[in-house]
Amino acid sequence: MNTPIDCLELPSAPSTEHIYRLLPQKDESFYRERTDRNIGWISREEQEKIHKSVVCIAGCGGMGGLLASIFVRLGVGEVRIADCEVFDTSNINRQFAATRDNIEKSKAFETARMVRAISDDTTLVVYPQGITENTVLPFIEGASVVCDEIEFWAVGSRILLHQVARREQVGVYNCNTVGFGTRLFFFEPEGYTMEELLRLSYQKAASLQEKIQKKEATKEEIAEVMEAVLEGLVPEIPEYSSNISEWSTVENGRKRLFEEGKAMIIATNPPMAAGFLADHVLFYLLRDSVTRRNVARPVPAPGYLYFDAGHHTAKAVRRT
Repeated sequence: MNTPIDCLELPSAPSTEHIYRLLPQKDESFYRERTDRNIGWISREEQEKIHKSVVCIAGCGGMGGLLASIFVRLGVGEVRIADCEVFDTSNINRQFAATRDNIEKSKAFETARMVRAISDDTTLVVYPQGITENTVLPFIEGASVVCDEIEFWAVGSRILLHQVARREQVGVYNCNTVGFGTRLFFFEPEGYTMEELLRLSYQKAASLQEKIQKKEATKEEIAEVMEAVLEGLVPEIPEYSSNISEWSTVENGRKRLFEEGKAMIIATNPPMAAGFLADHVLFYLLRDSVTRRNVARPVPAPGYLYFDAGHHTAKAVRRT
């Protein structure tokens, strides 16, 4: 299973047991023409650097699928996507590839089909098994950068992704969408770890994730995972209600997350958050360019950059 099947397009009935590598079909002239509008904000030499880059996206949900489309449009030479879930009706409000026609179909495969329709002049590698002990190394090996967009409750898969990225000396970005805001975390290979942030070992996180996915977790175990993720990745939940005695964003959000296992996500925010992350991935890919840019740099984890469109605020938060 670890050896990808090379093809030009996904088969009509792909198997979730296999990894698929969709190879480029167009010539160099097509690539240069369709990425031409990038030139000016970046140089042609920088575009070539992007063309040689490999960006991995773990999770094809609210932000992950959209990120895959953005990086293909940008001209990233190889994009890898991983997700083991299928679409449900509630995903349609925000997820790039979710439509009324692909409910109960693989997020990874359906995202790949839509991204491939944008352009077929780059390599797209599809991991429908998601992040597992069997897939994580080939997913990350040789990557320029990794985007962690794994779903909220999959704490074992998230820690595994970060552990292998550290071992392979690959930086990891994590960006979330909460209300009308977003937090951007950057995990350096030699820096703060996701295990430290969540205060969970991989073994414990994997066990808790399995129990939650099988609906065998106790209320205490669900609360433990919820609080670990919120404290680590969402330390401040924004409140947008002025009459919180009648309607509190924070109170209702926490209650729904605990009782239903579902986070509140508004359709307008994932595109903003994905763009915020994609810009910083671009800056990271070009960090060694001869062109020096006056842009904000990520605060190393456990700190983060925060932007909120509703409150019109931006800040760099440093934590130890």
